[in-house]
Amino acid sequence: MKKTFCNTSIVLLLSLLVISCSNKDKSDECSTFLECVDGTYWTTNENQSIWTFNDNENGEYLEVYISGENCYTYENNFIVNAQFRYQTKINLSEDFGGSNWIYSIVNDSVIEKSKSTGGNTSYFYRTDKSYLDELLEFDECNY
Repeated sequence: MKKTFCNTSIVLLLSLLVISCSNKDKSDECSTFLECVDGTYWTTNENQSIWTFNDNENGEYLEVYISGENCYTYENNFIVNAQFRYQTKINLSEDFGGSNWIYSIVNDSVIEKSKSTGGNTSYFYRTDKSYLDELLEFDECNY
């Protein structure tokens, strides 16, 4: 009887440990767009700009560095008067320039940006920070 109780107890303990560990892994996954892409760097096909998203709904959630002729221009959602609307795990909605824009995570290396009314779709590709570091070696443009 004691042996059966000990075996049952060990099995229960191991089961709880496995369940606990698997739940922990699931809770470590991201749950919102900004959380999922926080601190990553994205660029267009032509490398004309670098976009970075920050997990901060009420702050600078989007920063853009636009390449010029041996200089760069910096913009963020406050500077261009863009306003965050909502987000899901794979989408971010933003009002900018009189239109609503949807950013969608296509996969780990592609984000799609499209106008909610259709058309004007562009794609951003994951890049590493070194491209931004190289761009920041230049001065800001004086336009």
